[in-house]
Order: sequence, then C-alpha cells, then structure tokens
Amino acid sequence: MSLTYLICRIHGYVPKFLTREMLLDLASARTLREFVEKLSRTDYGQKLEGTRTLREIENSLTEVFVNKLRAVLKVASERTQTFLKAYLRRYEVQNLILVLRMKAGKASKEEIERLLIPVGELGELKLEPILEAKSLEQALEIIRRSKRYLLPKKVENILVLEISLWKDYYIALLKNISKAPLQDRKDMKKFIGLEIDFHNLKTCLLTMDEAIKLSDAEKLLIRNPVGISHRRLLSLVKERAKDLLLELSHNYRGYLEKFVSGELWLAEIERYKILKNYMDALRIPKFINFFYVMKYLLDLEIEYRNLRSIAISIYHELPVDARTRLLIT
Repeated sequence: MSLTYLICRIHGYVPKFLTREMLLDLASARTLREFVEKLSRTDYGQKLEGTRTLREIENSLTEVFVNKLRAVLKVASERTQTFLKAYLRRYEVQNLILVLRMKAGKASKEEIERLLIPVGELGELKLEPILEAKSLEQALEIIRRSKRYLLPKKVENILVLEISLWKDYYIALLKNISKAPLQDRKDMKKFIGLEIDFHNLKTCLLTMDEAIKLSDAEKLLIRNPVGISHRRLLSLVKERAKDLLLELSHNYRGYLEKFVSGELWLAEIERYKILKNYMDALRIPKFINFFYVMKYLLDLEIEYRNLRSIAISIYHELPVDARTRLLIT
C-alpha cells in the first residue's frame, strides 16, 4: 500500500483521540465504574463493557492500544513496515525488562504474564520460553541465543541489563532510518536523537549516583549523531559533575531535576512532554508526511499511559489535583 494511503488513514484516526477536556473529566471520576461509564461513548467503550476491577480495565485499555498499533502496520507498505516494526519493538523491550526484573525477584510465570503488553507480531522474540525459564540466568541465556540483543556475558546489576537492552533497541532503530521516507529522515533522526539523549542522561546520572559502574557506563552510552556529545557526557561522568550536566542539558532540565530528586514517575512524564512538544511543533508543516504517522504513534502511547494513570489513581483514591498532575498533556 502507498505512503499516501497510510497517511490518509492516520488522518482518519486522529480525530478519535480524547481531548484534554475529556481527560480532565475522566480524572474527576469518583469510582472506576464512573470512569468506565465516561469512556463508554469512545473507541474504548466496547472493550471496557462489563469490566469492574482495575486489572480488567487495564487489560481492556491495553488491548485497544495494541489493536490500534496493529491497524497502522496493516496499512503500511512493506518498506515502511520495516521501520515501524523497528520503532514498535520498544514494547518488546519493555516486556523483556519487566520479565527479567520479576525473574530476579523470583516472581511466578503467572504473576509476570498479567503485567505484559501482548505485543505478539510487534516484537521479534517469543516470550513464552523466557517466561518458562526457571531462573534469571536461564532467561538471559535464551535471549542471548536468539542473537536479537547483545547482553553482557556476566550480569551483576539488573540496571546494566536494562540499559543494555535499550541501547540495542536505539542502535537498531538508527540503522533502520534508511527505511523511512527520504524527506522525513532528518526529522526522524532528530526525534530518535532526543530519545537517545534521555537514555544517555539517565545512564550518566545513575553512574554519578554509583548505581552503575563507570566501566559499565562507558559501554552503555550511545554515540548520538544529532544529540549531546558522547565525549562531553563521558567527561562529565568521570568528573561527577552533576551541576555541569544540568547546565549542558538545559532543554531537559525538568526531566533531570525530577530524576535527581527521585521522582522517577514524574521524570517519565517530563520526558514524554518534551518528545510531544517536539512532535507538536512539526505537526502543521508535516501534515502530509510520514512524520505525521510517527506523531500519531507517540500520541497513541501517551493517551494509553494517561488512561492507565487515571484508572490507577482512582483505584488508589488519589485527589483529583494529583491525578491531573500525572497527565501528559
């Protein structure tokens, strides 16, 4: 199918996004039942019908989200699909990190399965053998044999393992930029560069806090073709110059300050806001470009995260102002 057809289909999907006013209204729901009722007139209504518990609601929201991702792949050309699949492999990485964390904590297969995103063909690995593994080391060996990810030979720190998985993901994504339409590659490289900057900054901060070794950080930092200098970052890490890192990365200051203060959830929200602002700034000039498809995918993930955040906040009876603070808008 042609790129024009894909972009036209995306333009048809975009009006179905929930508005900021609708999200704020959902955040004001007093109970999960009221939350579901408010969503009943949207794309989520059919899947949410009959749901009562938080887990049922989260599973239904996830199903709608994944189905929308599949719908994009279905109408993409073979070449464009290659890039999109490389991008969407981020959800496989999220799953793998969750599995390995919980394996390290001796969680059962059933406990882990309940929390996974059912990515199916959006990923490259079959998760079942990894879930069946009797130990973390056995699970790691299965991943190594797949040759999809270059994991460290010896794992002493789960954080190093997680950052390593993300490094493999971003390097593969950069390699696949050639599969994106020519006129969009520069903007796509900048967008991926933003994500790599976040990856590198997180690695730097964890090293400065001695959560990971300097020798590991040197291997985990990614050379970013359009972002913060690899050499400069490494120099700051060696000097433990956290203040200079904040000055160097002023565009990411909100994210860094939240991360440094230990507010990791809010740091993630800041990260998504920065990515969204970049995409939104190019929304009009890229109205008929492939870049618009990528903006749709980011907005889709943000809506999914917002809805899950609201549902979890209602379940834990957080005040409305706290719920709205957790929204990415």
